[in-house]
Amino acid sequence: MKAHFKYLLVLSLTVSATIAGIAQPTVWQKASNWTLYNVRGAKFYKVDLDSLERYNRRPLNDDSMRSFLSQSVELPPGKAPMWMGAYVSSCIIDHKKRKIDISSYGGFFFDESNNKFYSLPQNIEKDLLNYLADCAGSLTTQ
Repeated sequence: MKAHFKYLLVLSLTVSATIAGIAQPTVWQKASNWTLYNVRGAKFYKVDLDSLERYNRRPLNDDSMRSFLSQSVELPPGKAPMWMGAYVSSCIIDHKKRKIDISSYGGFFFDESNNKFYSLPQNIEKDLLNYLADCAGSLTTQ
C-alpha cells in the first residue's frame, strides 16, 4: 500500500510540474515597455534603476524583446559570466520597473531585481545583438 502511495504522489507531482511549466509563460513573456539607455561613459553596473531617467533613451519593440528573451535559461547561482560591455535596458514586469543589463558580447543578460543571470541560445544571440546595436546607433550621447 505504501509503495502505491509513493508512486501516486510522485506521478501527481510530475504531472503538476509539467502542467505548470506548460501553462505558465516565462516572466519575459510578461515584460513590456522595453527601453534602451545610453549610459556610455558610465559604468553600467553602477547605474541605479532610479537614475536611468537621466540618460537618453529610446523604446524597444516589446514583441521583439519578448521573442529574443523568451528562450533564455536561468544560469545556476555562482556561475556569473564575464562582462566585456553591456546594453542597459529596462522593462515593466508585474507593474514594476526592472533594470536589465544585456551583455554586448556573451549571449547573456542580468536581471538586477532578482540578481539572476540568464543565457540565450546561440541562434538568437546574434539577432538580439544586431537589433540592440541598430537601436543604440540611433541614441544620442548625453
